[in-house]
Parts: sequence; C-alpha cells; structure tokens
Amino acid sequence: MNRISAWRLLRTAAPRRALLTGTLLAMAAELSGAALLGVSGWLLATCAVVTLQANTTWSWMYPSGAVRALALTRTGLRYLERLVNHRTLLAAQVALRARLARGAAGLTPRELRAQRDGTLLTRLTTDVETVAGLPANAIAPLVAAITTACLVEGLLLWTIPVLGAVELIVWAVGLTCVRHAHYRARSHLADAAEARAALRTALLGSRAAFNELRCLDALPQAQRSAASAMADVESAEWATARAERHGRLTLRLHSALGQAAVLVIALRTAPAQPIAVVVGEVLLVATGWELLERLPRLMQHLAQARDAAGRLASLAADAHPAGRRRAAVHSIDTAGLPLIGSPVGLTMTVAGPGLVLVTGPNGSGKSTLLGQLAGRVPAPAGTVLLDGTPLYDLAAQTVAETVTLVEADDWLADDTVTANLRQAAPSADTTTLRAALAVVGLSALPLDTPVGPGGRLLSQGQRRRLATARAVLRRPPVLLLDEPVAGLDRPTAEALLAALPQALSGTALVITLQEQDLDLLDMTPTTVVRLPTAERPHVGERTAEHVRG
Repeated sequence: MNRISAWRLLRTAAPRRALLTGTLLAMAAELSGAALLGVSGWLLATCAVVTLQANTTWSWMYPSGAVRALALTRTGLRYLERLVNHRTLLAAQVALRARLARGAAGLTPRELRAQRDGTLLTRLTTDVETVAGLPANAIAPLVAAITTACLVEGLLLWTIPVLGAVELIVWAVGLTCVRHAHYRARSHLADAAEARAALRTALLGSRAAFNELRCLDALPQAQRSAASAMADVESAEWATARAERHGRLTLRLHSALGQAAVLVIALRTAPAQPIAVVVGEVLLVATGWELLERLPRLMQHLAQARDAAGRLASLAADAHPAGRRRAAVHSIDTAGLPLIGSPVGLTMTVAGPGLVLVTGPNGSGKSTLLGQLAGRVPAPAGTVLLDGTPLYDLAAQTVAETVTLVEADDWLADDTVTANLRQAAPSADTTTLRAALAVVGLSALPLDTPVGPGGRLLSQGQRRRLATARAVLRRPPVLLLDEPVAGLDRPTAEALLAALPQALSGTALVITLQEQDLDLLDMTPTTVVRLPTAERPHVGERTAEHVRG
C-alpha cells in the first residue's frame, strides 16, 4: 500500500506561512496561560501573607495589572490562533478535495471498484477533515504544550534542581501512562472507522436500490442490516470511549499524586523560600500537568491523521501513472472473454464507425458483456483491451472519455430534462439539446419538464430515450446501448435505430437487441455477436460489483 504522511499531504494543501503562524500563536497563548497561573498563585499567596502581617506598604497594583495583562493577552492570542487555524482548515479541505477528485479520476476501474460507495465517501469527507484539521487539533496544541513544558522544567531545574529532577521522573511516568492508554484505544478507533464505512455503504446501497427492495419486500432485511451496522459503530465507539476514560482517570490520579509530591518536596527542600514563591512554583507545575492531560487526545488526533493519510494515498497522486495514457485509436478488443455458461471465449474488435449487434435470449449475458466492455463489470485481466492496452491498466477517466454505456435502466437526476442533458454537455445551447432529443424521438418533450427521482415522472421508454439523448451529446468514440428500444412501439423503435447512426457518424455503436427486435434495423451490422443460452447464476454466485458514477 502506498503511504504518505499526513504532514506531507497537508503541506501540499495549506500554505506553510499559515501553518507556522497558527503554531506560533498557540505557543504564545500557552506560555501566557502558564505565566498567568504562576503569577496568579504567587499574587494570591502574597496577598494572604501581607494581610496576616498587616503590611500596608506592599502594593498589589502592579502584580494585579500583570495578571490582567496576561489574561487579556492569552484570550487575544487564543482568538487569533483559532481564526488562523480554522481559515487554514477550510482552505486545506477545499484544496485536498479537489486534488483527491483528480486522483480518483486517475484510478483504474479495478482500483476504483475497490472503493465502495461508503468507503469513497469517507475518504472525501471524514479523512479529508481529519488531515485538514491537523494544525488546529494536533500540531499547534502539541508544539505549544511541549514548548511550555520544557520551559517550566528548565525553570525548575534552574531554581531548585532536586525539584526539577523529581518532576522529570513524574513526567516520564505520566508519558508512559499516556502511551499505554493511547495504544489501547487505537485498536478500537480502527474498528470504529471500519464500522462507520460499512454503515455508509449499507445506507447508500439501500437508498440506491430502494425501489427494488420495496418490490421484493426486502426492506425489513435492509433495515436489520443497517441496524446491525449501526450497532457495530456504537459498540466500537463505546469501547473507544471506555479506553479513553480509563486512561484519563489513571492520568489524573497520577497527576494528583505527582503534584502533591512536588508540593511536599518544594516545602522541604527550600524552607527559606517564601511561601508565595512555593505556591507559584507548584501552580506552574500544575500547568505542565494540565498539558500532559491533553496528550491522549493529541496523540489520538495524530494517529487518526496518519491513518487517514494512508487511506488517501491511492487518491493523492497528482498524476496517476495509468492516467497519463490517452486513447487515440478508440478500439476495443476482446481476447477470449469468457461468456456465462459457455466454455468458449468471445473474441471480437470494435473499431471505427459502424454497428456491432449483440443478440441472444434473456440471461445470455448481453448486459454483462456491455458492462465488461465499459469496465464496470469485472472481467479476467487481459481479455478486454482498449487500443491494445488492458482496460484495467487505464485510468477510469481515459475509459470514460472513450466509451459511454447507456444501461437498460440508466440513472437520471431529480431535475429537469435540460439539467439531465447538460450533465453530458454543460455548455450546450437550447438548439443542441433539442437536436439531441429529436434523434431519440422526444421532440415534443419540453426542456423544462421535471423528471422526478430516478426519472419516475417519465415513462420507461422516455427514460431510456432521455438517457440515450444524453449519451448522444457526449459524441463518444464508442457508444454501448443496452436494449435501447425495449418498451417502445415499432415506429418509434425503427426511427431511433435509424437516427442513431446518422447522428453519430463517427461513433462505433454496440447495441444489444432481443431476437424478436432484429427486424427493426434498416442497416446491416458490421459485426453480429450471438450469445448462447445460459442459465442464470444464483444470487449468491453473483460477484460483479457495479460502480455508480
């Protein structure tokens, strides 16, 4: 698996100056907070001592002014740090998602199918947010915490070496506790991430196949599947929270014992030291312990960002090696492609303008064959070639620019006819859109007609022809049509089959037809492929995965 560090990925999406500015502001704010706590403790203790001694000559105005100045400085720096880091987060999210979308276009069909719907959505949402939030959630707080802790420890070693040495030992024990708790929670975090991706896949798959599930009365099973996936997510998240909670409790107990030990040592090793100074030192040490309590959360953010960057590695390439190839000849070859239920392989070539007719009885594999030619259905490696190159060695974008497949029940957006047509040609004018509708016999269909969810407001024949008109606007080198005349009356079907070769004179057409529809053609195909009768596979034997565009 390709690996890429989260920091390296982040640097390509966020300006270094913004990252450095946010980190410096966080450091300054943390140091101001530590100084505020130490000075405040010293001031309160001094005021109590002065009151007991009835000393009226001591002035509290300058120390209290310093406390107020430190408080205002810390608040202002915190606010500026949030502004800078959140602006960096938003900019990094936009840049990363654009880069990853380009990287997804460079994946081969085999690699793209490996990204399930829920998995790919997780990559482009949760994983991108995790990497983009690294400066605000981990880098700036971690650098600020380490810097402050080092300065506090250095001050203790300079003033009271024994106290500084003891504090180093206590810190080492605390870091060991943090590391142990982190590794305990990490495995649960991985389980939670995998469970969330599985839940998204289940929900997206059920939503896409809602009509089919309802017709098959399989909605209860789909609901139980989604509920089981949700229960897995909750269980993994609960286990993660429990491990984190136990780690925090252990660390806080250790913190309380450590601070008590530091207070006792400070009082015993420096009896001549003013009590106010001792209180200030102990509160300064408490600042370090407050930072130590943040380490589990910071380590968790770092681990999540590292894992997210690893998952994004396959999409993060600016130019995928397979994506550099561009199809030029626009020919598809099949070399011994195995057919369903037949030991004989199919060998044919689709090249240049012309008509390739695929026919056969129901269940013979006509739709499967077109899916394999388009790279949507898995085929044995080396059996489908595009311009002499195995289809799975080419980028998905290259295949999409060369081959267009119109399935028997193609997807339509819940929008108007115009919006659906302009998915293929965004800059097409009204005249061009009407010309495409005329090719498929939908001249009377107004462009502003809403099609409804999945095209339900149109008839089955209108849905097929609208999807075909959308493909006509693309003018692809190779166009695959899966039974485009199913459900049409004879005059409409004949007109459609006659208009397509005329409108796409430079396109290689591959059309599947039922045997009873062969007489609808008024031209002789350049190639005819007759598929043998095959027994439909059982549901459990279907292994082909369709990639939704």
